[in-house]
Amino acid sequence: MLFVHDHVFLKYKGSFYSQGKLTYLQLSYYFKYSNTIRVISRFKNVDYDPGDKYKSNGTNVTIIGVPGVLSKNGIFKRKEIISILTEEIFNSDFTIVRLPSELGLIANNICIENNKKCLVEMVASPFDCLWYRGDFFAKLYAPLLSFRTKLSLKKSNNVVYVTNKYLQQYYPSKGNSIGISDARISEINTIKKLNENKKIRIGVIGNPSLKLKGINTLFRLFEKLNENDFELSIVGGGGESELEYIMREVSNIELCGFISETKKLENWFSSLDIYIQPSFTEGLPRSVIEAMSFAIPVIGSNVGGIPEIVHQELLFTAGDVNDLNEKLDLLLNNKLYEKYSNHSVMTASKFNNSLDEIKDEYITRFLRE
Repeated sequence: MLFVHDHVFLKYKGSFYSQGKLTYLQLSYYFKYSNTIRVISRFKNVDYDPGDKYKSNGTNVTIIGVPGVLSKNGIFKRKEIISILTEEIFNSDFTIVRLPSELGLIANNICIENNKKCLVEMVASPFDCLWYRGDFFAKLYAPLLSFRTKLSLKKSNNVVYVTNKYLQQYYPSKGNSIGISDARISEINTIKKLNENKKIRIGVIGNPSLKLKGINTLFRLFEKLNENDFELSIVGGGGESELEYIMREVSNIELCGFISETKKLENWFSSLDIYIQPSFTEGLPRSVIEAMSFAIPVIGSNVGGIPEIVHQELLFTAGDVNDLNEKLDLLLNNKLYEKYSNHSVMTASKFNNSLDEIKDEYITRFLRE
């Protein structure tokens, strides 16, 4: 199997590492479909050891690092990159491309032109990801990448979407497709009750340096709230963005950084009263589903796949602090709090192992055709 995406691996002394979603353990998911996995993606050299738990290459998993297609080095080496992709595609039994990504688009189009077996994983809106990134070039390029992705998907024979409706509506495929999240929940907490005798603890997972995550919206909300009544805990980020420097000086805002250990993350979720997802764009956010499994009521922006899982009464306009504040006031009504906690429990319960069976059946059929 060949897997293609724009993920940026860290390269140290000949080995590749991922602090995102493509460690060896996470890539091992695909061993149920293939004996060997080869991955083509971006990389950058680092002068420190990221740690074994982040390692991506290993037994029967090979990482092939190439320059980003739109980087200066990538532009000069475009023919070489296409040659590597073509050779790997022809030497593989099948290819999985994850979109949106530049390398993924090139690989998918090579497969289409040469009638090679290819499965597309569509995980986010390319337009939204670029438009809300914040810089001028991204906004300029967003419509073009969106158009290219739409054309590629229309010609694709097999597509797995992470949403049930949103991505399918804007990036449809004329081939076979299925809408199914990769989030899985094994345990679900019972309905929570709000303890009004302590600070209300609000949490979010997101990198504050990424404007599209909307963390600044939460910061502006907390400027309005009484610091004796509320506290905000943020998981994610490296502590180096301007927003993080500002928030570090606020007494009721906690910056936790990246949490990799499962038990620590579970303890963090357990400490929350409310989870808020303020993003300007999302597919179907795993963090929201995980929060719901702890029976935590969730407030979310009305974008991407968030409305598919968050209660409609707790959806707010992305970036609108006043609208978010109104939803928070609504949630703090004790009777309604339990209602929304129950919604979280019921929603999280849908993301069980039965989804794996459905996805496995779809991919197995794709491999046999």
